[in-house]
Amino acid sequence: MSVRFQADLGQLSTTTGFQKNVIYESIVTTLNADYTSNAAPMGITLQDEKHLTLTIFNTSKTLQNLKATQCAVINFTHDIELFYKTVFKKTLFMENLPSEWFIPAKVVSAKKLHAADVALEVLAVTFKPLNDEKTLVTCSIEHLTSSTVGFYQLYNRAFALTLEALIHATRIETYSTNPQKQTQTKLIEQVFDYAQIVTRVAPNSIYTTVMADLQKQIVFWRKSQ
Repeated sequence: MSVRFQADLGQLSTTTGFQKNVIYESIVTTLNADYTSNAAPMGITLQDEKHLTLTIFNTSKTLQNLKATQCAVINFTHDIELFYKTVFKKTLFMENLPSEWFIPAKVVSAKKLHAADVALEVLAVTFKPLNDEKTLVTCSIEHLTSSTVGFYQLYNRAFALTLEALIHATRIETYSTNPQKQTQTKLIEQVFDYAQIVTRVAPNSIYTTVMADLQKQIVFWRKSQ
């Protein structure tokens, strides 16, 4: 399926369940000055019906390329090995990533990953420095390509963290007496750490609601001991 966005993102929401202000994990591909391709794992956030944002380190090749070419492709995949290889590309490949990983995009000069399940082609609209380390880049969504049939679940860290916290909860109440007390304390600390991350990557979502309720339940358990 290949769709050119015009008025709204209804097709994107239907295809992926995209929600505003939630950070989704992707691999962003951009075009280097020598016309080779760069790829880097990065979280992206849907801002409104036609725009998304990326918070990028100022020293990154991705930001440098975006400023030079004004475009990128946001690639979504469940292939964890691809995330690993794009994180450690300098160690694994020394110089450029393999050219066979990339294929031409439809409407932007940056190439997309051949292995991407869903690809969003975007144009950079604004660059807003946040501090000495990071810049907020707002992009307009120009094109969607999906190689999957039916609904595709984007990856957000909040789901895995909330699920892990719920699994911890089944053990926290059990470990309420010694010698498991130390284990219980460690699990509780982890749950509260997860809650902070969930609030950051999926604010005002079902995940934050569940985590808030879980934390109240843990407090109740501790007072009851």
